[in-house]
Amino acid sequence: MPSNAPQKDYDRIITNLFFSKFKEGSSEIAFTKDELVAVARKLKITLRNPPDVVYTYRSRSNLPQAILDKGSWVIKPKGKGRFSFLKSKRKPFVDIQEGLHAIEIPNALPEIVEKHASEDEQALLASIRYNRLVDIFTEITCFHLQSHIRTTIEGEGQIEIDDLYVGIDRDGTEYILPLEAKSPDDRDKLGWIQISNMVSFALQNFPKLKCRPIAAKPAGHNKIYLIEFDNNPNSEDVSIVQVKLYKLKREKGKGAHST
Repeated sequence: MPSNAPQKDYDRIITNLFFSKFKEGSSEIAFTKDELVAVARKLKITLRNPPDVVYTYRSRSNLPQAILDKGSWVIKPKGKGRFSFLKSKRKPFVDIQEGLHAIEIPNALPEIVEKHASEDEQALLASIRYNRLVDIFTEITCFHLQSHIRTTIEGEGQIEIDDLYVGIDRDGTEYILPLEAKSPDDRDKLGWIQISNMVSFALQNFPKLKCRPIAAKPAGHNKIYLIEFDNNPNSEDVSIVQVKLYKLKREKGKGAHST
Protein backbone atom coordinates (compact mmCIF):
# COMPACT_ATOMS: atom_id res chain seq x y z
CA MET A 1 0.00 0.00 0.00
CA PRO A 2 1.38 3.42 -0.88
CA SER A 3 0.22 5.03 2.39
CA ASN A 4 -1.44 4.23 5.70
CA ALA A 5 -4.78 5.60 4.52
CA PRO A 6 -6.12 2.42 2.88
CA GLN A 7 -5.07 0.35 5.90
CA LYS A 8 -6.86 2.73 8.27
CA ASP A 9 -9.98 2.60 6.09
CA TYR A 10 -9.82 -1.20 6.02
CA ASP A 11 -9.45 -1.26 9.81
CA ARG A 12 -12.55 0.89 10.20
CA ILE A 13 -14.57 -1.24 7.77
CA ILE A 14 -13.62 -4.63 9.19
CA THR A 15 -14.01 -3.46 12.81
CA ASN A 16 -17.48 -2.05 12.18
CA LEU A 17 -18.53 -5.18 10.32
CA PHE A 18 -17.27 -7.44 13.11
CA PHE A 19 -18.99 -5.59 15.94
CA SER A 20 -22.24 -5.25 13.99
CA LYS A 21 -22.51 -9.07 14.13
CA PHE A 22 -20.52 -10.01 17.24
CA LYS A 23 -22.20 -11.62 20.25
CA GLU A 24 -20.40 -12.69 23.43
CA GLY A 25 -19.63 -16.40 23.27
CA SER A 26 -19.50 -16.49 19.47
CA SER A 27 -16.85 -18.71 17.87
CA GLU A 28 -17.73 -18.09 14.21
CA ILE A 29 -19.37 -15.09 12.57
CA ALA A 30 -20.45 -15.34 8.92
CA PHE A 31 -20.39 -12.37 6.58
CA THR A 32 -20.54 -11.66 2.87
CA LYS A 33 -18.75 -9.38 0.42
CA ASP A 34 -22.02 -7.43 0.01
CA GLU A 35 -22.14 -6.77 3.76
CA LEU A 36 -18.54 -5.55 3.61
CA VAL A 37 -19.45 -3.12 0.83
CA ALA A 38 -22.53 -1.96 2.73
CA VAL A 39 -20.45 -1.13 5.82
CA ALA A 40 -17.96 0.84 3.70
CA ARG A 41 -20.83 2.78 2.14
CA LYS A 42 -22.28 3.52 5.60
CA LEU A 43 -18.87 4.83 6.71
CA LYS A 44 -18.63 6.92 3.51
CA ILE A 45 -15.48 5.07 2.44
CA THR A 46 -14.94 4.49 -1.28
CA LEU A 47 -14.05 0.83 -1.60
CA ARG A 48 -12.57 0.18 -5.04
CA ASN A 49 -11.50 -3.40 -4.42
CA PRO A 50 -13.62 -5.15 -1.75
CA PRO A 51 -11.76 -8.52 -1.91
CA ASP A 52 -8.53 -6.72 -0.97
CA VAL A 53 -9.96 -6.00 2.48
CA VAL A 54 -10.28 -9.71 3.20
CA TYR A 55 -6.93 -10.48 1.55
CA THR A 56 -5.20 -7.90 3.74
CA TYR A 57 -6.24 -9.62 6.96
CA ARG A 58 -5.62 -13.09 5.60
CA SER A 59 -2.13 -12.50 4.18
CA ARG A 60 -0.64 -9.18 5.25
CA SER A 61 -1.87 -7.96 8.61
CA ASN A 62 -3.48 -8.99 11.87
CA LEU A 63 -7.05 -7.92 12.42
CA PRO A 64 -7.43 -4.60 14.28
CA GLN A 65 -6.68 -4.66 18.01
CA ALA A 66 -10.29 -3.94 18.94
CA ILE A 67 -11.25 -7.28 17.37
CA LEU A 68 -8.28 -9.15 18.85
CA ASP A 69 -9.27 -7.87 22.29
CA LYS A 70 -12.24 -10.23 21.90
CA GLY A 71 -10.00 -13.21 21.14
CA SER A 72 -7.66 -14.57 18.47
CA TRP A 73 -9.91 -14.09 15.44
CA VAL A 74 -9.00 -14.92 11.84
CA ILE A 75 -10.88 -14.69 8.54
CA LYS A 76 -11.70 -17.85 6.65
CA PRO A 77 -13.25 -18.20 3.15
CA LYS A 78 -16.56 -20.07 3.06
CA GLY A 79 -17.49 -19.95 -0.62
CA LYS A 80 -17.91 -17.39 -3.38
CA GLY A 81 -18.32 -13.98 -1.73
CA ARG A 82 -18.79 -15.59 1.68
CA PHE A 83 -16.45 -15.55 4.66
CA SER A 84 -16.34 -16.09 8.40
CA PHE A 85 -14.61 -14.55 11.35
CA LEU A 86 -13.32 -17.64 13.12
CA LYS A 87 -12.13 -17.66 16.73
CA SER A 88 -8.80 -19.49 16.75
CA LYS A 89 -6.61 -20.95 19.47
CA ARG A 90 -3.48 -19.76 17.67
CA LYS A 91 -2.11 -16.69 15.91
CA PRO A 92 -3.14 -16.48 12.24
CA PHE A 93 0.36 -16.41 10.77
CA VAL A 94 3.24 -18.89 10.81
CA ASP A 95 6.40 -17.78 12.61
CA ILE A 96 9.42 -18.91 10.60
CA GLN A 97 12.33 -20.02 12.75
CA GLU A 98 15.22 -17.55 12.58
CA GLY A 99 18.94 -18.13 13.09
CA LEU A 100 19.12 -21.28 10.98
CA HIS A 101 22.43 -22.24 9.38
CA ALA A 102 22.16 -21.67 5.63
CA ILE A 103 22.74 -24.81 3.56
CA GLU A 104 24.75 -23.85 0.48
CA ILE A 105 23.55 -25.19 -2.87
CA PRO A 106 25.22 -24.54 -6.27
CA ASN A 107 22.96 -22.11 -8.09
CA ALA A 108 21.57 -23.81 -11.20
CA LEU A 109 19.31 -20.93 -12.19
CA PRO A 110 20.32 -19.86 -15.72
CA GLU A 111 22.04 -16.49 -15.50
CA ILE A 112 19.84 -15.01 -18.21
CA VAL A 113 16.77 -15.93 -16.13
CA GLU A 114 18.30 -14.46 -12.98
CA LYS A 115 19.27 -11.31 -14.88
CA HIS A 116 15.73 -10.57 -16.01
CA ALA A 117 13.69 -12.05 -13.14
CA SER A 118 11.78 -9.72 -10.84
CA GLU A 119 11.77 -10.02 -7.05
CA ASP A 120 8.41 -11.74 -6.66
CA GLU A 121 6.77 -15.12 -6.11
CA GLN A 122 7.25 -16.14 -9.75
CA ALA A 123 11.01 -15.60 -9.58
CA LEU A 124 11.09 -17.59 -6.36
CA LEU A 125 9.19 -20.49 -7.93
CA ALA A 126 11.53 -20.49 -10.94
CA SER A 127 14.58 -20.59 -8.68
CA ILE A 128 13.12 -23.47 -6.67
CA ARG A 129 12.34 -25.40 -9.84
CA TYR A 130 15.70 -24.93 -11.59
CA ASN A 131 17.61 -25.81 -8.43
CA ARG A 132 15.43 -28.85 -7.67
CA LEU A 133 15.02 -27.60 -4.12
CA VAL A 134 11.83 -29.57 -3.57
CA ASP A 135 13.74 -32.81 -4.25
CA ILE A 136 16.63 -31.76 -2.00
CA PHE A 137 14.35 -30.61 0.80
CA THR A 138 12.03 -33.62 0.83
CA GLU A 139 14.69 -36.23 -0.10
CA ILE A 140 12.40 -37.78 -2.71
CA THR A 141 12.35 -37.50 -6.50
CA CYS A 142 9.90 -34.78 -7.51
CA PHE A 143 8.42 -33.56 -10.78
CA HIS A 144 6.68 -30.29 -11.46
CA LEU A 145 3.03 -30.91 -12.33
CA GLN A 146 1.23 -27.58 -12.62
CA SER A 147 1.35 -23.89 -11.66
CA HIS A 148 -1.24 -21.27 -10.68
CA ILE A 149 -4.11 -23.59 -9.84
CA ARG A 150 -7.37 -21.84 -9.06
CA THR A 151 -9.99 -24.24 -7.80
CA THR A 152 -12.64 -24.73 -5.14
CA ILE A 153 -12.66 -27.01 -2.14
CA GLU A 154 -15.77 -28.15 -0.38
CA GLY A 155 -16.73 -25.91 2.53
CA GLU A 156 -13.96 -23.40 1.81
CA GLY A 157 -14.76 -21.95 -1.60
CA GLN A 158 -12.14 -20.78 -4.09
CA ILE A 159 -8.45 -21.20 -3.32
CA GLU A 160 -5.21 -20.83 -5.25
CA ILE A 161 -2.19 -23.13 -5.27
CA ASP A 162 1.03 -21.46 -6.46
CA ASP A 163 2.81 -24.62 -7.59
CA LEU A 164 2.19 -28.35 -7.55
CA TYR A 165 4.66 -31.24 -7.62
CA VAL A 166 4.33 -35.00 -7.59
CA GLY A 167 7.02 -37.23 -6.14
CA ILE A 168 8.07 -40.79 -5.51
CA ASP A 169 10.39 -42.31 -2.93
CA ARG A 170 12.67 -45.34 -3.16
CA ASP A 171 9.92 -47.62 -1.87
CA GLY A 172 7.53 -46.53 -4.62
CA THR A 173 5.27 -44.38 -2.42
CA GLU A 174 3.78 -41.52 -4.43
CA TYR A 175 3.28 -38.00 -3.10
CA ILE A 176 1.48 -34.80 -3.96
CA LEU A 177 3.33 -31.64 -2.92
CA PRO A 178 1.39 -28.34 -3.07
CA LEU A 179 3.61 -25.29 -2.64
CA GLU A 180 2.73 -21.83 -1.36
CA ALA A 181 5.23 -19.10 -2.29
CA LYS A 182 5.58 -15.73 -0.59
CA SER A 183 7.30 -12.57 -1.77
CA PRO A 184 10.28 -10.99 0.07
CA ASP A 185 7.95 -8.30 1.43
CA ASP A 186 7.66 -8.65 5.22
CA ARG A 187 3.95 -7.88 4.90
CA ASP A 188 3.42 -11.00 2.79
CA LYS A 189 2.71 -13.49 5.56
CA LEU A 190 2.06 -17.21 5.58
CA GLY A 191 -1.24 -18.18 7.20
CA TRP A 192 -2.20 -21.46 8.85
CA ILE A 193 -5.47 -21.46 6.92
CA GLN A 194 -3.54 -21.30 3.62
CA ILE A 195 -1.62 -24.41 4.66
CA SER A 196 -4.69 -26.36 5.75
CA ASN A 197 -6.42 -25.38 2.49
CA MET A 198 -3.55 -26.92 0.51
CA VAL A 199 -4.04 -30.15 2.44
CA SER A 200 -7.81 -30.08 1.81
CA PHE A 201 -7.12 -29.52 -1.89
CA ALA A 202 -4.79 -32.54 -1.99
CA LEU A 203 -7.21 -34.79 -0.09
CA GLN A 204 -10.05 -33.79 -2.40
CA ASN A 205 -8.19 -34.06 -5.71
CA PHE A 206 -5.43 -36.59 -5.06
CA PRO A 207 -6.82 -38.90 -2.35
CA LYS A 208 -4.48 -41.78 -3.24
CA LEU A 209 -1.31 -39.72 -2.88
CA LYS A 210 0.38 -38.76 0.38
CA CYS A 211 0.33 -35.00 0.84
CA ARG A 212 3.44 -33.06 1.85
CA PRO A 213 2.51 -29.34 1.87
CA ILE A 214 5.41 -26.89 1.52
CA ALA A 215 5.81 -23.13 1.81
CA ALA A 216 8.66 -20.96 0.51
CA LYS A 217 9.79 -17.52 1.66
CA PRO A 218 12.86 -15.55 0.50
CA ALA A 219 15.31 -14.45 3.19
CA GLY A 220 17.44 -12.03 1.22
CA HIS A 221 19.30 -12.39 -2.07
CA ASN A 222 19.48 -16.06 -3.12
CA LYS A 223 18.39 -17.27 0.31
CA ILE A 224 15.20 -19.31 0.57
CA TYR A 225 13.32 -20.75 3.51
CA LEU A 226 11.42 -23.97 2.82
CA ILE A 227 8.92 -25.14 5.41
CA GLU A 228 7.12 -28.49 5.37
CA PHE A 229 3.89 -29.09 7.28
CA ASP A 230 2.00 -32.21 8.22
CA ASN A 231 -0.99 -33.24 6.14
CA ASN A 232 -3.66 -32.02 8.56
CA PRO A 233 -6.62 -30.19 6.97
CA ASN A 234 -7.49 -28.49 10.27
CA SER A 235 -5.92 -25.02 10.49
CA GLU A 236 -6.06 -25.24 14.29
CA ASP A 237 -3.88 -28.34 14.44
CA VAL A 238 -1.63 -28.39 11.36
CA SER A 239 2.01 -28.12 12.42
CA ILE A 240 5.51 -27.63 11.04
CA VAL A 241 7.46 -30.79 10.22
CA GLN A 242 10.77 -29.25 9.18
CA VAL A 243 12.36 -25.93 8.19
CA LYS A 244 15.51 -25.42 6.11
CA LEU A 245 17.30 -22.31 4.87
CA TYR A 246 19.11 -22.65 1.54
CA LYS A 247 21.68 -20.31 0.07
CA LEU A 248 22.22 -20.49 -3.68
CA LYS A 249 25.84 -19.85 -4.63
CA ARG A 250 27.75 -19.52 -7.87
CA GLU A 251 31.43 -20.43 -8.12
CA LYS A 252 33.76 -17.44 -7.98
CA GLY A 253 34.60 -16.07 -11.40
CA LYS A 254 31.47 -17.51 -13.00
CA GLY A 255 28.82 -14.91 -13.71
CA ALA A 256 28.02 -11.46 -12.46
CA HIS A 257 26.33 -12.70 -9.28
CA SER A 258 29.30 -14.61 -7.82
CA THR A 259 29.55 -14.55 -4.04
